[in-house]
Amino acid sequence: MYHSIRRSLLALLLTLPFAAASAASPIFDAHLHYRPAEAAHFGISDVARTLAANQVRSAIVMAPEDDLIRRLKAGSDTRIVPFLEVSQRLGKKMDWMHVEDLGDRVARMLDESNVKWRGLGEFHILADDRFAPGFEQLLDLAVARDLTIMIHGDPAVIDHAYATHPEVRILWAHAGSYAYPPLVQDYLERHPRMNMDLSMRNPRINPGGQIDDAWFELFLAHPDRFMIGVDTFTRTRWEQYTRLKDETRAWLEQLPEDVARAIAFENGERLFPAP
Repeated sequence: MYHSIRRSLLALLLTLPFAAASAASPIFDAHLHYRPAEAAHFGISDVARTLAANQVRSAIVMAPEDDLIRRLKAGSDTRIVPFLEVSQRLGKKMDWMHVEDLGDRVARMLDESNVKWRGLGEFHILADDRFAPGFEQLLDLAVARDLTIMIHGDPAVIDHAYATHPEVRILWAHAGSYAYPPLVQDYLERHPRMNMDLSMRNPRINPGGQIDDAWFELFLAHPDRFMIGVDTFTRTRWEQYTRLKDETRAWLEQLPEDVARAIAFENGERLFPAP
């Protein structure tokens, strides 16, 4: 009965002007990767054209080297928020936290760089690795340098990070490893300095083209804690960018305009303001 009433109300909201987010509204993409392997086949001009065509005004771009960020900034009208991606540069995707003297090595990368990095990541980490010295060192570094750390990890990882470093700023990739609205809500309330990106979650949020009730209520309850993203971890994801962004816009358009605008770009630009 409740869901039937909710869906009827949603259908009514979608006929009202305040509930329709413009398809041309700007975007802050909170989850882009750009690595040499992708750059060799999807160049700077391709990235710039793709972002401009999708009204991406600002974007977090995770890259392993200065040159890619400098070239993106010079060749694109999109404001680039650079995150230093080091896990696969220093180790492997899932064992970076065991690299000896990880914190010192990343600190040297930051010191020797000509880029003003705004964050670190994305870091994949399972619950069993949350006590690894390398993870502790990166949390120390993030706090000391006022950097956001993007974590792709289990809930226990987030709890441990805030138990030891309550002041750290975390961007939890994909709304966590287990993106179920009750769990997401619990963690938003536990950790007020944590925000979430919603990349890879369109099928859960908008099954069958109608926004899920629980996600709808969650976005209304916490409109200031979410950002959207495409997660361009392969060349194919770059090539499919417009379709994937359109899938995101499809559920943003079902939210009240102020909530859609906050999630689409205002939260990102507030959390990562232009210098």
